[in-house]
Amino acid sequence: MFVQKDRKLGVADGKRQYDLPLNRDEGSGFLILLIALMTFLAVLALSASFVLRTMGDRWSSGLENKLTIEVPAESANETHDGIVISNENVKSLTQEIAEKIRHHPAVKSADILSDSEIQDLISPWLGEDVSLIDVPMPGLISVQLQVTTPETLHALEKAARDISPTARLDTHETWLNDLLRFTGAMQFAALIITLIIGATTFTAVAGAIRSRMAVHKDEVELLHLMGAKDDYITSQFQRHALTLTLQGCVVGVLGAGIVMVLIGLISGDTGGALIPDFRLGIVHMIALFLLPVAACGISALTARHTVLRVLAGMP
Repeated sequence: MFVQKDRKLGVADGKRQYDLPLNRDEGSGFLILLIALMTFLAVLALSASFVLRTMGDRWSSGLENKLTIEVPAESANETHDGIVISNENVKSLTQEIAEKIRHHPAVKSADILSDSEIQDLISPWLGEDVSLIDVPMPGLISVQLQVTTPETLHALEKAARDISPTARLDTHETWLNDLLRFTGAMQFAALIITLIIGATTFTAVAGAIRSRMAVHKDEVELLHLMGAKDDYITSQFQRHALTLTLQGCVVGVLGAGIVMVLIGLISGDTGGALIPDFRLGIVHMIALFLLPVAACGISALTARHTVLRVLAGMP
């Protein structure tokens, strides 16, 4: 008999006991595995979204109110267009431009990049072993502004071109906007993937509960006819779904955590401003650990809603 004699039917005693043998049903392992995979993918998708957000914020904050003035290594004389000028002349023009724009009230600082810093910038494209001693190098000035306005940019560009007509201002706005749009699109894709995973989990749990109710239809109807309350019967399936979901979430989170640690070890410390370290903050970690809580909540609500709908059609 599936009802214990020392218990009043339809009344829970606080112990983990079932009137229905749900914990012995076949297929529980498959549901646990499915939820573990869904949790695994959801954690990785959210982690990728957090990393992309951090990357975009770092790019934006790192280049806010900043611009670069370039003095090309070519003659500014129209009659000698295309003739390369010496590095000494480039440095002289760069120094003169830097001294002039430092007196502008909107300029917070203007630093001339050294040859070694310029070589570090271009070495990823040319290689570390390439000697740039005899290669004409442009002059670069990193400018930090108090505030960026069109009037300020126009004034600085005019001041630079008064000294070197080929000087160029780069506010990094074009490529930064492209990168931010790309990271935004990737964040949106990660959100969509997470929502799809949630919907899949909802469908899987609902299907599993309906299957359990079909298997135990006679027992459920008997409990119903003997006066067991709907909430009591529902709690049997709800607790069962919650237990399986929690087990699957634990496996999925542990698996995702291991993968994230391995990715962090492989990527190492980039130490650059373009690609930040693959590390999550405390807030991000809390959000990831709350994911199983959300999954369990979805599972419990899904089980309750499914069982109540089926019970509503019973006599």
